[in-house]
Amino acid sequence: MSLTKRTYSLPTKSLEKFEKSVKPGKRSTIIANLIEEWLYEQDRKKLREQIVEGCKEMKDVYLEVEEEYHPLEEEVHRAI
Repeated sequence: MSLTKRTYSLPTKSLEKFEKSVKPGKRSTIIANLIEEWLYEQDRKKLREQIVEGCKEMKDVYLEVEEEYHPLEEEVHRAI
């Protein structure tokens, strides 16, 4: 994994607590993991939004399919 050094401004109190809680050799790893988790959650959020939007766009098709097959489904349940 290649590493790149960056400079960011962070709240002083949060940074002090972080540095007290995490040993110097572990800090970059923890921050990298937090960033990866955040990016993963952002991707999942975007995907969820796209799925919901797709479902909204397809609702008329889903209703047509339901109307077409619902009587057949009821017939099968009566037969069972």
